[in-house]
Amino acid sequence: METRTPTDTDQIISLWYKCTGCQEVVFRGELERNLYTCSYCDALFPLLAEKRLEYLLDASSITNIGATDAAGFMAEGTISGYPICLFIADIDVIPTEIDTDLLLASIACALAKRIPLITIVACQPEGYEDTLPETTYLTLQMERLVDASLPHITILTEGEIYPLATHLPLGELIIVEGAAIPQKPTPPNLQPALHAPEEQLLTQTPTKEIAKEPDINVDCYIPREALPEMLGRFLKFFSP
Repeated sequence: METRTPTDTDQIISLWYKCTGCQEVVFRGELERNLYTCSYCDALFPLLAEKRLEYLLDASSITNIGATDAAGFMAEGTISGYPICLFIADIDVIPTEIDTDLLLASIACALAKRIPLITIVACQPEGYEDTLPETTYLTLQMERLVDASLPHITILTEGEIYPLATHLPLGELIIVEGAAIPQKPTPPNLQPALHAPEEQLLTQTPTKEIAKEPDINVDCYIPREALPEMLGRFLKFFSP
C-alpha cells in the first residue's frame, strides 16, 4: 500500500497558523502554550472540545466521560476542587446536529449527583434559522435544575466571529469567552448650516448604526486563560 510522504509545504501548514485578526503567522507550539490565543493581538483561535476539557478541569479529576462521533463531550470532574458536570458541544457542529441525548445525560447527571452544570456552546452563524425540535423539552429539563437549586452556567465561544446567540437553552449565568468588544463611539455627522456661514457646521443624527447590541444578555466576558480561575470563584459562591 502506497503511503504519501509529507512535503515541505504540508509541514509548514501544520506548524504555522495565520491569525485572521492581525494576519500574523503564529507557531503551533506557541499557540498551544497560549491556549490557542494569538500572541500578537490576543485573538482567539478555535479550540476543540477535548482541549477545553484539558484546561478547564483540574488535572486527574475526570471521573466519567462520554462522547459521540466528536459531536461533543460530557464529563464529570472538578474545577478548583468543586465538582461539576460539563457538556461541551464541538465548534464544528451546527445547531441542529448537537447531540441532545448527551446534553440530557449531562442534566440528568447534575440532578442525580446534585452538582452544578456547565454547558459550553459556540455562537451560531448569523442568519441560521433552523432550530432544534427538542428545544422545549430541553428547557423543561433545565428548569428541573432551577427547582433543585443547582447552578447552570453557560459559556458562549466564537463570540468574536458570530452574533452572541445560540439555539440551546441558556443557564442562569451567561459568560462569553474573550474580552468585551468595545462599543465604538458614533462619529458626528457634520453638515453645513443653512442659516449661517459655510464654515459653521451642525451635528446631525447619523444615518448608519455603528455598534450592534448583543443578541442576548451577557453577564460577563472572561478571557480564555482566566476561565478556570473565575469559574472556581463562581462555584465557590454557589456552593452550600
